Amino acid sequence: MKIDRLFQKTEKKQLKEFSRDTILHAVAEFVVCNNQSLALANKTTFRNCLVAMRPAATIVDLPSMHDITTYIHNSFIKLIKDIKDEMQVCVFFDR
Repeated sequence: MKIDRLFQKTEKKQLKEFSRDTILHAVAEFVVCNNQSLALANKTTFRNCLVAMRPAATIVDLPSMHDITTYIHNSFIKLIKDIKDEMQVCVFFDR
């Protein structure tokens, strides 16, 4: 079973407006899918890149290492719960 449900490729049509949640998801996806260090989120140069993409961003809009860690953890817990639910449904219908 693949973990494709956790992070999926975003098509140009699907890009949404700027929000703290979309930035958090995008940075978490970058960290996980590219095997990056969580410390990257607190590096000034990386944060400057995020601000360059959205000059009106404030410090609160930029995810911290803790925000990213929590987001990844919660996403993984949700994925495991969904897999367990699917397995229970399959076992129920196979009887």
